[in-house]
Amino acid sequence: MYWPVASPDRMLMVGTAYQSIGLGFPSVPGAALAKPASTVVLTTGDGGGLMALADLESAVRVAGGRGVAVVWNDAAYGAEVNLYGLQGLAREPMLIPEVDFAGLAQAVGAEGVVVRTLDDLDALARWAEQPASDRPFLLLDCRVSTSVVAPYQQEIIRVNS
Repeated sequence: MYWPVASPDRMLMVGTAYQSIGLGFPSVPGAALAKPASTVVLTTGDGGGLMALADLESAVRVAGGRGVAVVWNDAAYGAEVNLYGLQGLAREPMLIPEVDFAGLAQAVGAEGVVVRTLDDLDALARWAEQPASDRPFLLLDCRVSTSVVAPYQQEIIRVNS
């Protein structure tokens, strides 16, 4: 809700309509080829990112300096923890180890940045100042709190309660 989108055809929520995750990295090459003059921005959770890890290299290679991935890394399937954990289901199967997505991105040729503070986002500003032809794909590995529940998740919890 805080990211401005230029027009309706500029935002796609892959898998949301049928509650599927892991489709973000595989979608980046298609989006990059469909809009060759545009920057492609992917936002994904760590669980979905792990499910699509095999496609990280393709995203980096095809989108190159026109691509940014933001991984919300809470070491859990956060939506499931928020919805099903509150219903009393065991949380342990919904937890995953904290994965170094920045390191994985670097291994396939991207710039990977672990974001723990707002100052860490200066890497995004530096990336944006460069011409797309001179910069690599950027992956922001945002380490987020499991105790903060996003407003849209609160609405889902309310509707499903």
